[in-house]
Amino acid sequence: MLDLLTAGRRRPDAPAVWWDDGSPLTYRELGRMVDVAAGVLGTGRKSLVLCGGDRDLPTLVSYLAALRQGHTVAFLPATREVIDAYQPEYLVPEPGAATVPEGYVPAETGEPGITMLRRKGGPAGADIYEDTAVLLGTSGSTGSPKVARLSYDGVRGNADSVVSTLGITPEDRIATTLPIRYTYGLSNITTHLRAGAGIVLTSAPPASLKMWRTLLRSRATTYAAVPSTYEVLGDRHFALLEESAIHTMTQSGGRLRDAVALDLWQRMDRRQSRFFVMYGQTEATARITCLAPEQLPERLGSVGTPLPGVQLTIASAGSQPPAAEAEGEIHYQGHVMLGYARSRPDLSKGADVDILATGDIGRLRDGFLYITGRAKRMAKILGHRVSLDELERLIDRPDSPVAVVSTHDEVIGLVGSGAPDVLEEQRRTLLDLLGVPNRHVRSVWLADIPRTENEKVDYATLTRTFAGAHPVTSPDDGSHGRWGK
Repeated sequence: MLDLLTAGRRRPDAPAVWWDDGSPLTYRELGRMVDVAAGVLGTGRKSLVLCGGDRDLPTLVSYLAALRQGHTVAFLPATREVIDAYQPEYLVPEPGAATVPEGYVPAETGEPGITMLRRKGGPAGADIYEDTAVLLGTSGSTGSPKVARLSYDGVRGNADSVVSTLGITPEDRIATTLPIRYTYGLSNITTHLRAGAGIVLTSAPPASLKMWRTLLRSRATTYAAVPSTYEVLGDRHFALLEESAIHTMTQSGGRLRDAVALDLWQRMDRRQSRFFVMYGQTEATARITCLAPEQLPERLGSVGTPLPGVQLTIASAGSQPPAAEAEGEIHYQGHVMLGYARSRPDLSKGADVDILATGDIGRLRDGFLYITGRAKRMAKILGHRVSLDELERLIDRPDSPVAVVSTHDEVIGLVGSGAPDVLEEQRRTLLDLLGVPNRHVRSVWLADIPRTENEKVDYATLTRTFAGAHPVTSPDDGSHGRWGK
């Protein structure tokens, strides 16, 4: 069990949740709502509570109530596929959902605006392993029931590590700039409530003026975002930043361009505020490393050092230990997930993971981690092994966003959404870097580069599209064009 409302020992009359209109909900009021929801869930057989909403009060209340009662929370869409796979005892639908899924009936909560559904006839699924706290989809399982099983010990331990590393206090408050079903977004909520701080509940896009007006109105102190959000912040945002109470910015969810990271650090440093670069994974129960502001600009390009309770090693490709600063797959020990699940019977399993092979490639230098790519993002072109992530970084330009993919016929696919002539320059730069014939690098222009729900580039979709497309070739050398049909 985990009671996030008592961990921070915040005064009952202190504000806990802010709304888009700025009106606060105190810890006492939030606690009363959680008490009601906890009464509905009970403390008997360990149950699965599926939350189909995101960044709304019913979802937050149900999460807190389920953890308090020792149940398991699944942050998954309430689709028929997911419901059939996991047979949750309780459903918390998205606010405004018009229909009740077959097999469920309303549970009387006595709380206006809080809707909970229970399974007809009571529990029907397999028992759930006692330490299972949260089920979260992984970055590679969008639209699939596959989840990571996170433990109570892991959620508690990772949250405490983040609180101590960032120095989160009861005076802080953070807006929900990221989806709750995304590990970084959930971590922001868990850590701040764990510290007795406040949450600003909003579903506005993180770079929208609506979000920034909410930040000003609520006097939010912390802003968390992924690289794609920081990349689009402009003069209007930075002017609002100067008016705000924000003293901490955190970044995770992928690599941020060095120039952008340096600019953000300088802006925050000038106003005696802090910018943290972080690295994490769902399977590691959120966050793994942190680069503190005082370590910039010297360690620019690094994601920092391991959080308390975390151990990182670089796996050797052979039988010998890796040389100092050698590149290899990053292995993680600490708040590791229990394992994966695809259906209800998998929830009865205990821990089946001890050391997490992250799938990320990197090196350790003086204890600082530098990530160079993904194991799945490696390709062979004419017998040479190349990192697609590294190629992206080498040709990156702020005015011409690109994604690099590969196909099985030894072709590098360069997808860009900037000016066509700049895209062609980037393609020719790749040719020079790789030293391969013209036909091995093709470029395609798209109006927008697709992204996943957590704002990462959707490489799976791009690769499938590139492999199955017939580019409309240009009249010069047939090297690039727009998607054909």
